[in-house]
Amino acid sequence: MAEASTITFFSTLLPPFQPNIQVSHRPLSFPRKPQVRCSVSAGATPQNTVAWGCEIESLESASALQNWLSESGLPPQKMGIDRVEVGERGLVALKNIRKGEKLLFVPPSLVITPNSEWSCPEAGEVLKRNSVPDWPLLATYLISEASLMESSRWSNYISALPRQPYSLLYWSQAELDRYLEASQIRERATERINNVIGTYNDLRLRIFSKYPDLFPDEVFNIESFKWSFGILFSRLVRLPSMDGQVALVPWADMLNHSCEVETFLDYDKQSKGIVFTTDRPYQPGEQVFISYGKKSNGELLLSYGFVPKEGGNPSDSVELSLSLKKSDASYKEKLELLKKYGLSASQCFPIQITGWPLELMAYAYLAVSSSSMAENFEEMAAAASNSTISKKDLRYPEIEEQALQFILDSCEASISKYNKFLQASGSLDLDVTSPKQLNRRLFLKQLAVDLCNSERRILFRAQYILRRKLRDMRAGELRALTIFNGFRKFFQ
Repeated sequence: MAEASTITFFSTLLPPFQPNIQVSHRPLSFPRKPQVRCSVSAGATPQNTVAWGCEIESLESASALQNWLSESGLPPQKMGIDRVEVGERGLVALKNIRKGEKLLFVPPSLVITPNSEWSCPEAGEVLKRNSVPDWPLLATYLISEASLMESSRWSNYISALPRQPYSLLYWSQAELDRYLEASQIRERATERINNVIGTYNDLRLRIFSKYPDLFPDEVFNIESFKWSFGILFSRLVRLPSMDGQVALVPWADMLNHSCEVETFLDYDKQSKGIVFTTDRPYQPGEQVFISYGKKSNGELLLSYGFVPKEGGNPSDSVELSLSLKKSDASYKEKLELLKKYGLSASQCFPIQITGWPLELMAYAYLAVSSSSMAENFEEMAAAASNSTISKKDLRYPEIEEQALQFILDSCEASISKYNKFLQASGSLDLDVTSPKQLNRRLFLKQLAVDLCNSERRILFRAQYILRRKLRDMRAGELRALTIFNGFRKFFQ
């Protein structure tokens, strides 16, 4: 979904069920496969999987879902499920579709929300009495309904969901460390895994252990929660016209993603259904796409398990880490000010192919400034956190060259990590003797190589710009010095 949908997701769901980290906007969509993606059918061999969902993305399970939805009130569609080049299976146009046309019309009765009726109402009542927020509530709801198999009204939908969702939740810590050592997305993945584990442990301690008949361990365990949260991270949407309600929308999540579209889901009050408005025409047989939003390749891998083609994502970015030097005489003073504004001694900032944010430059100013500029430290820290009242472009010409060199040094150190990984990637799997494990590791490695290439490309561009700026500055300083020396000699 496009940024206009104002979807907000939280990656931290720890006690007391108050999420405190906002993740960027994430729309509903089914994972796109421009190159490769992490799925069981692609050779991954997870240690533990749940007993529900489809192990292979089959047209049969999707067709069964469409038939059930039609029987349950889904109106005739201008799209149908089919095998496609982008995403294995997806929705294709059955008729001519105009630009600006509304499609889908999924009624609210076929949408899963925190207010959906439970097949086991006692379990739902227990969670609501304990004020469990939407995310863990929906995660538990999915597990509860999935465990009932055919007894749940959502059995056809759950059967069409992947048994192993496409996200970094299913990478082990060893795999994250091995394949994503150069990328900052590794830290995001580790944090997300820990948050899911923490949420499950909190639910088990607060609720599940007190109601074992309603929440048996063999069903409500960490593996089932990884599955349910994987589904939520990749498919949950927030519908602006339904007061921002979060929802899973069956059938709509068969749509694949394209970086070239900007259309999103919402509730249409006139038709009383969930729709999206096309931003381009489609001919019969053409695949119809939706947007995930303006996300980097790392974010797409994190939640959806795929990496777009290098250079094919105009919203791609890479996180560059900047750090204060502990040898700095003003280190403690600077650190206290950074903490005051919610930052730390080591901070990441996004860099795009088109440049970097002003906050990064402000942090660099703070990092290189001497104690003689102590009166400016707080202004720099505030600007680095985007908390400054003034919106002016913060500049300190006397230390600008040092700040740019500081950013360049950090950029080149990061490039060195990517180079090291990519150079060694050909031999990373030679120690694997099991054919199945080799297949999985080769698959994950390819994802990592694609991500590292795309992120390094952005860093190379930043390196070029920084070097050119520094060269021009130093050339200008040299010219000024030459002129000054000429005048000095003239008056001697």
